[in-house]
Amino acid sequence: MANKVVKATNEELQQVYNNIPKAYDRANRFISFNQDVKWRADLVKTILKFCERPKLVLDVAGGKGELSYTFKKVFKGNAKYEIILSDYAENMLKMALIEDDKVLCSFDALPFREKMFDVVMSSFALHAADNIEDVIREITRVSRKIVGFIAMGKPDSWIKRVYLSIYLRYIMPYIAALAGAKSRDFKYIYYIYERVPTNSFHKKIFEKYIDIKVYEERALNLFYFVVGFPKG
Repeated sequence: MANKVVKATNEELQQVYNNIPKAYDRANRFISFNQDVKWRADLVKTILKFCERPKLVLDVAGGKGELSYTFKKVFKGNAKYEIILSDYAENMLKMALIEDDKVLCSFDALPFREKMFDVVMSSFALHAADNIEDVIREITRVSRKIVGFIAMGKPDSWIKRVYLSIYLRYIMPYIAALAGAKSRDFKYIYYIYERVPTNSFHKKIFEKYIDIKVYEERALNLFYFVVGFPKG
């Protein structure tokens, strides 16, 4: 696990920012301290380090397809490839930023055969799972090469947990309101944070199913960044 995240270049980030749709997810912008676009680009770059020519890519719980959109902007391979965008919410898929195939499904019961995809990826979604192990088992089941994801966790440090709890409950909704968003729409993030386990708990599950090549915790350990090969 000595590998490091592959950083997206300024030019690659510019490609994403210059064409970013107005519908791009603002909620993740606030909770990631304005780093969501960069982190998605870093995730794509790191995935491509271990799978240079993917032919079939699955975006799990992809919402409107922000990660898929970033993948298309960052990936410069000449080989043809296909992205399938999946999400549990039909309205999200209807508002998708990409034109690729879409599948309505839950991330803990993916309707795909084993080892179907070269890349299985996800961003800012897995923390919504009722049982994270079920989701990790599924994404590794359908991947034949690499998995990569970013999601919200919880620091093992109680001091950081308290600080982040205050930020997410009181400060972030206020910042969202100043930016023109409805503060009540962001309060659910605090409740998700309160119920998710600590990062050390998550990591034990990841290691059970994934040969981890990159593991990082970011933003006061509020998020985990994982890339690796499915075991078995």
